[in-house]
Amino acid sequence: MKNLKKISRTNLKSVKGGITEECARAQATMTCFSTLSACQAGIEIDDLCLKVCNKYCR
Repeated sequence: MKNLKKISRTNLKSVKGGITEECARAQATMTCFSTLSACQAGIEIDDLCLKVCNKYCR
């Protein structure tokens, strides 16, 4: 973290990446996978995999 640069408010709007606090909170309460097939592997038919902020969680 030595290469930190100051970013102006106008340039901050163009920064992409990361997840919002709501997404992080939702993913922390569930077990999440990067693909739908990985989420569905080993679960019963009654269980659901939900898409939560670009991850599949159950």
